[in-house]
Amino acid sequence: SLVATSRDTGEIELGLPPYQRLDITFNESDMRKYIEGRLESSVGFKRLLPKKGVDVHEIVTGVMKKADGMFLLAQLHMNSLEAQLNARDLRRALDELPNTLDATYDEAMSRISNGHRMLAHRIISWLIHAARPMSICDLQ
Repeated sequence: SLVATSRDTGEIELGLPPYQRLDITFNESDMRKYIEGRLESSVGFKRLLPKKGVDVHEIVTGVMKKADGMFLLAQLHMNSLEAQLNARDLRRALDELPNTLDATYDEAMSRISNGHRMLAHRIISWLIHAARPMSICDLQ
């Protein structure tokens, strides 16, 4: 028995034998709870949120809009926002959140300095093609 999850792209179905399909739909309240939970529990957000000009509601709605039902994208956006150093940077980052996974990955890669970019590409390649999950020790 095999369980597989994916977004509905159509391409994946072509490579699978006949199967029983279970559609799981996006639940807005689940994403809202996830984002609000991150805002409440994160040390980084606790440091930034009391500052002037940062509205929790604006962060929740901004991330939800950009994530467009994709929890992975919401998580990546929250990680990016949490890493900001001050309220001004947080506001700028919120305004500039990418709309797609590809654009989000491109933006993350652009933050890696040129000296480390080749190593980052190599590590990502190892992770993608590994026969088993790799640990930090494996990558060192």
